[in-house]
Amino acid sequence: MEGQSTLEDLRRQLEGRLELLEAMLPRYRSLSDALKGRRWQRRLRERASFVEEVLARDAACLEAMERATRRAELESWPKDSPVLKTVQQVRKCREVLEARVHERLASLTVVSGAASLELELRQLEALVRTPVSFALEPGESFSQLVGYSGRTLQTLLGIAVPLVAVGLPIALLVSTLTLGLTLGLAGPLFLGLMLAVVGLVAALVGLRPGALWLTPARLVWLPSSGEPVAVRLDALPEGGVRFVRGRRGLRVEGDRSVHLPWLGWKRAARLRVWLEMLRHPKLRERSALVAEPVEWVCFPALHRREDGTWFEGQAVLSRRMLYFLPGPEAGAALLRSATGKELDSRVSLPWVLDMLRWQPESDVDVYLLRAVKASRGAAWPAGLARLSQETFLAHELHISYGREVLTGRVGWGDVAAAERILASWR
Repeated sequence: MEGQSTLEDLRRQLEGRLELLEAMLPRYRSLSDALKGRRWQRRLRERASFVEEVLARDAACLEAMERATRRAELESWPKDSPVLKTVQQVRKCREVLEARVHERLASLTVVSGAASLELELRQLEALVRTPVSFALEPGESFSQLVGYSGRTLQTLLGIAVPLVAVGLPIALLVSTLTLGLTLGLAGPLFLGLMLAVVGLVAALVGLRPGALWLTPARLVWLPSSGEPVAVRLDALPEGGVRFVRGRRGLRVEGDRSVHLPWLGWKRAARLRVWLEMLRHPKLRERSALVAEPVEWVCFPALHRREDGTWFEGQAVLSRRMLYFLPGPEAGAALLRSATGKELDSRVSLPWVLDMLRWQPESDVDVYLLRAVKASRGAAWPAGLARLSQETFLAHELHISYGREVLTGRVGWGDVAAAERILASWR
């Protein structure tokens, strides 16, 4: 029994296992504390030596706890044994660390299966080892700003600060003069008002709108608080992009998980289209061949066929061709021709073209020709189509090709691009 053996005897009998438990106890505690709070990723990187030691010695620590517990049962050690107290402390600290590692890992990526400290700590350490870089990686030909979140709140605070700082003191002064408030009552009100102004200013200064960028290889999210997150697009599985909050936000799950709840329905649907396109390996790889984006102009148009029937749709003006895709499903047709995929949400033709700008022009011609053929549209070579100069002066396009005619109005923001493209026709 332990009472008949000194602690030093037990140390010798446990063959260094007790020393191992005593050494691991502060490591478990330190890592568990590092995972608390908002800056846990930075603290985890700072304690990399503790992470390595825990990963290297955790299996031996489990064996030491099991060996000491089994010996205590065989020899009927008392419950207040110093060895058992150490084992209990180590076991409790390890369980707390295991739960926190699991929680933090689940906040970054999809976790499946039972919790395992060693496996999940390795995965967590790999995810946070290197901070997200905002520089373009090799093969990334572009970085596109998708949008911001939190700007509405920042705007409201920017309006509220001057209103509160100027308007309320005047209202307080008028109330004091007209209602006869005593200085004893007006003083605390004025002090509370000043504290409110200071709080609003502090909130305005500290508020950082979240920002979202997209490259051919990554989706980079800079939240309003916390560290940036990058999701590798080649790791996005089928169904890895889902709508949330009534299709006003997205949940993106790949090697990392990102929750984007307040994008708005249009921005969420557009980003979903872009991510579905860049999931396609060929589109990711071919974008590395493009140094400058291809210039296109897309506008609503009417097409009159040779038999005199008119069709509504959208036209795509390029330096090589003029394309017309009829009906409201032009965007879905082009997405299908480029990726073979169909989405159950809105697919706008300009959204698809915005991402295809970063593909070789010959590839995009192939995709557009496929979409035209599938939708029974039209494709006219630039050298054979005739432009009416008079109508273009009013930003109206009237283009003929044999007995066929296409008419439409270019948006004001696209007039300069249309002029450059049509100049190359001439």
